[in-house]
Amino acid sequence: MKTTITYHSGMHFSGRTASGHTLHMDSGHAGEPTQGPTPMETVLQAAAVCSAMDIVAILQKRRKEIVKFELISEAERSEDHPKIFKTLKVTYRIGGAGITLEEVQKAVQLSQEKYCSVINMLKPTVQVDYQVELLAEQA
Repeated sequence: MKTTITYHSGMHFSGRTASGHTLHMDSGHAGEPTQGPTPMETVLQAAAVCSAMDIVAILQKRRKEIVKFELISEAERSEDHPKIFKTLKVTYRIGGAGITLEEVQKAVQLSQEKYCSVINMLKPTVQVDYQVELLAEQA
């Protein structure tokens, strides 16, 4: 993997990936407009999306149709520098025709323990917890 980071102004940077995508990151003072998420917000989202992709892939292999899926990720950071994540909690909210709580819990467990590279990279220093909420089918 490779990325190229370009400085713009203030704390605004953009990163261009080897696959040709650009991500802007910024870290302004509270209340100031920014051009993108902070690096730590990006890590938090990366952990959630990494796991979400696993869940979708696992359920699709089981021929399940996902109607709604959202993750809520919350992290607590250290007070002192480096202000790393101390805890990470991911709430998986998912629903679809014929999707059972047991199936989702198994998919989440596989993601958390085996497949999600980002979460597993964080685990040596971060307490990672999760919960699963099965959403009612929409009429």
